[in-house]
Amino acid sequence: MKIGFLAFDATRVSANDVDYPLDVVIYEKDSFHMLQHRLEKDDMDAVSKQWNALLNNSVQKLPNDWMEPIFTKTP
Repeated sequence: MKIGFLAFDATRVSANDVDYPLDVVIYEKDSFHMLQHRLEKDDMDAVSKQWNALLNNSVQKLPNDWMEPIFTKTP
């Protein structure tokens, strides 16, 4: 469920035709019952902001040395 939301959130940020609400359907094997839930932007805003902050922090922590040959290359 977490990975699914993160995939939705990343797609929502990068594609202008994807947005809330996010409808979730859970089916327990052999139960013959479905659980449905609708998530609105307000429901997931805190998680989305935390995901964004963690992602930005991870990018900042990536090493830069692999980029140096690209930026120091002369034409």
